[in-house]
Amino acid sequence: MQTETPSSGSDSDLQFGLAVRARRAQLAITLDQLAQASGVTSGALSRVERGLLSVSLRNAMAIARGLGCELSDLIQSPAAAQITRAGEHPRFVHEDTGIVRLALARPLPGLELLHYEVPPGQVSSHFAPHRPGTREVFYVESGTLRVWTGADSVLLQAGDSAQLVMDTEHHFANEGDAAARFILLVAAPVHGT
Repeated sequence: MQTETPSSGSDSDLQFGLAVRARRAQLAITLDQLAQASGVTSGALSRVERGLLSVSLRNAMAIARGLGCELSDLIQSPAAAQITRAGEHPRFVHEDTGIVRLALARPLPGLELLHYEVPPGQVSSHFAPHRPGTREVFYVESGTLRVWTGADSVLLQAGDSAQLVMDTEHHFANEGDAAARFILLVAAPVHGT
């Protein structure tokens, strides 16, 4: 049987603990829920998250499984900075509508930052429902944008933001006479993957 060792707060223990805490916060689950999913006690998990407990390999893998990710997702040291220079973002242009989408970043599983430019009068494709609990946050930089979620819609102007649940079919359109530019943050729950 593997035992846990009290830690003197090494950098690797602290980094692992912070990664566990960040992932748990992203999933919006409690220590008790993670304890139930992983089989590691909530008290031990609390000490792990604070970098006060070195975990065995078996328990580290159980914690990762409980968080719905790979162990490598929790132990890889993130780069001090991840920079994508102008012109290097993956760019997609819809052939029929001219809608431009830039993939700006995927900082965490289930989290994606996008930038869109929608020509006047153009309507996006209809997007399939996301998994339950997925939210999309829109921030309109310029122009006018209408966003439909099922049969409901909201009209957004430059400077407006909206947080919408996207577990129904959805799409957006530029109802104005100038290009609409907006930033979109997609936040999908990743537990159960």
